Amino acid sequence: MSMKPVSISRRQLLALTASMAGGAILTACGGGAAPTATTAASSASSAPATALANTPVTAGGTPLSTFATAVPASVVSSPPQAVGTAVAGSPAAGGTPQAAVQGGTLHLAVGSEPDALDPAKTIQANADTFNDNLYDRLVFIGPDRLPHPWLSEKWDISPDGKQITFTIRQGIKFHDGTNLDGAAVKFSFDRILDPATASPAKAQMGTLQSVDLVDPVTVRFNFSAPYAPFFTNISLGYGGITSPTAVKKFGDSYGHNPVGSGPFKLKEWVAGQQITLERNPDYKNLRTDGKNTGAAYLDALQFKIIADPATQLAALQSGELDVIAVDVQQVDKIKSDPKYQIVIWKDATDMNFIEYANKAPFTDLAVRQAIAYSIDRDSIVKSAWNGYATANLNPQPVGVAGWDAALGQQYGYPYNLDKAKKVLADGGYTAGPNGVLQKNGTPLAFTMLVYSPNPPGNTASQIIQATLQSIGVKMDIQNIDFGSETPLLNAGKFDVDYMRWTWPDPVIESLLFKTPGWTKQLSDPDLDKLLTVADTTLDPEKRVAANHAVQQYILQKAYIAPISTDWIIRAARANVKGYQWDAIGYARFIEVSLAK
Repeated sequence: MSMKPVSISRRQLLALTASMAGGAILTACGGGAAPTATTAASSASSAPATALANTPVTAGGTPLSTFATAVPASVVSSPPQAVGTAVAGSPAAGGTPQAAVQGGTLHLAVGSEPDALDPAKTIQANADTFNDNLYDRLVFIGPDRLPHPWLSEKWDISPDGKQITFTIRQGIKFHDGTNLDGAAVKFSFDRILDPATASPAKAQMGTLQSVDLVDPVTVRFNFSAPYAPFFTNISLGYGGITSPTAVKKFGDSYGHNPVGSGPFKLKEWVAGQQITLERNPDYKNLRTDGKNTGAAYLDALQFKIIADPATQLAALQSGELDVIAVDVQQVDKIKSDPKYQIVIWKDATDMNFIEYANKAPFTDLAVRQAIAYSIDRDSIVKSAWNGYATANLNPQPVGVAGWDAALGQQYGYPYNLDKAKKVLADGGYTAGPNGVLQKNGTPLAFTMLVYSPNPPGNTASQIIQATLQSIGVKMDIQNIDFGSETPLLNAGKFDVDYMRWTWPDPVIESLLFKTPGWTKQLSDPDLDKLLTVADTTLDPEKRVAANHAVQQYILQKAYIAPISTDWIIRAARANVKGYQWDAIGYARFIEVSLAK
């Protein structure tokens, strides 16, 4: 295995808090059903060269000179259905704008209070739930998993990919009545880039160096090198355009007095209790991935701060809440009650997988392949997620651009114990005492770390433990809280671990695998080259091809053992109509109405 020791000084890790009310975005790894997330940013350190063969990919290519309309969905495989699927009760995802009822307040819950509702000052996922509704962005990611114009009419990319020039739509107003123009766009990104802001979102801007105001409606972004993830990152809450007037007025308290141009605006923030957003009556929906082209149907969104899932469920049953996140083991009981419906997002942007320490026996490709072949993904999906997940052979979430089931089938490791036994036998492993395989007198035995609380991970690891035992591999399981686990991973003081990451862009592979890897356990210059190509290719079709080469290489080296993409599930009262997600996991509350 092309793993070599590396120094502890790797890329900075940015802590995120993942307590989502509306969707399943921005959680990159962590513990439990709503995991504490960690995402990596900035460049990786250098590492010694290896002798691994490289898969040839032409770097760069010619980027799009202009992007003003949707790119055909044919450039990606299996585009996601970016809506919720209602499986019981009144169809949440159905209806038309004509059928939607105006008015009412949708009552939701968040597990913790956000730190600030300021895109330049927070990367908390629960804050992003609010920021998505308060702030519009330059682009959105469509059902084809590609960027589309939003506040921008179009954009032009320079031939070298180092400049992206956006043309801003005219006539848009912030909630305070001031103009959203090119100057406001520049102001918003200048705040993130300014060292004095100490913005935790700065890393998400990649190689962005500066922003120029060309004229009142034209803004030029200047990069030191092409950075393809930029489009996805600015479609998230980080890219929200803020009112310069409000930022200057409120100063340090702006995060509690946010002013954007989104479909909702802040009405009330009662510390420790609830946050209420009210309808922006003048809103025009400029996105093309939904039905509602005007203001929201709802009068308000009220988010109660309720940490305990059982308390949230009780509040749903009492009528205090209209929508909650729900555990997979509760789904069947809830959907049998006609007062409720279950809404599901299948093409989610998460993946569950096994990863390895940089030490024997996991430096042996045969061992990694055997473990991958020994994962009964269908049984895990059925038992760990009650069927509410997709078995995934790819080293990438199902809902991310470039995911293609055919890649996993061709280069991955479907459940096959005969193949697992064969690769181990071919690798020199023979029967040893107590039925455990051995090589050179060393038994093939190890411990898997499973972060807690994590019921699906516990069930999945137990199934894997049983199948490995059946082929002569001994695996113990150790539960550990995520905060204690991370230092062990970074120090290589573990064998294997069960992990879950969520990110809505193909750069997830770079965050995980680019030298020295997110756990500081991987150094593969040939893979780094492939990742760099994928991360610097701005043409969407060519970037997908580069991403396919990355996935193929990772599978051939079996650097991780993919398991599944678990679905995002909400329980809603039967009168909730139009609840759906966009392609990267934001709940589109502008589409929601409450039937009388």
